Amino acid sequence: MPITPLHATALFFLHFKDRRRIDPLALAISTTFIDLEPLYYILLGETLDHRAWHGFTLALTVYPILVTIGVYMTEQLFEGKLWTVYKWARLNPVKARYPPLNIYLLSLLSGFSHIFLDAFTHREMLWVLFPFANGNPFYNWQAVIIIEATVIMLSIYSLWCWMKSIEGATRIGFLQNQNRWMSIQFRLLSSPKFDC
Repeated sequence: MPITPLHATALFFLHFKDRRRIDPLALAISTTFIDLEPLYYILLGETLDHRAWHGFTLALTVYPILVTIGVYMTEQLFEGKLWTVYKWARLNPVKARYPPLNIYLLSLLSGFSHIFLDAFTHREMLWVLFPFANGNPFYNWQAVIIIEATVIMLSIYSLWCWMKSIEGATRIGFLQNQNRWMSIQFRLLSSPKFDC
C-alpha cells in the first residue's frame, strides 16, 4: 500500500452500509494507526521499517485491545467534538459513542485487513507469520498491482457511498424543510383570518 489513508478508505464503505454498528472513528484509527510503526523506524533512519506490529500475531491479539481502549475512551471524553467533526465531514453517523464490542470487532477486522494487504505489497515484512515462520511468504510483485487496483476501486466505491449519503441527507433535509413550509402554509390558510 503506497498511502496509509487508503487502508481506511478501502473499508469506509462499511460505515455507510451499516451506520448503527460501524464506528467511523474506530474504522479510521484501526486501519491506519498500525502504520505509526514504520514511521517511527523511518524517523530513526533504520532501513527495516515493518517489524513486529506488521504481523498477524500482534495485529490480531494486542492491537485490537489497545485500539478499543483508545477509541472507547476518546468517544466517552470527546463526544461533542466528535459530533462536530462528523457533521463537518458529513458522515451522518447514528451515534458518536459505540459499544466496546463493536469497536473491538472492527479493530480486529481492520488489523487483519491492514496486514493482509501489506503482506502482498511489502517484501520487507519479516514478521508476518511470527513466531511460526520468518520472512514474508505472501509477497509477490504481480500481486502488488492487483491489491493496489482493488484498494483504489474500494476507495472509489467508499467515496461514491459517501457522496450518495450526502445527497440523501440533503434530500431528506430538503423534504423536511419543504414539509415544514407546507404545514406553515396550511396553518396560515386554514386560520379564520383567511376564510372567504
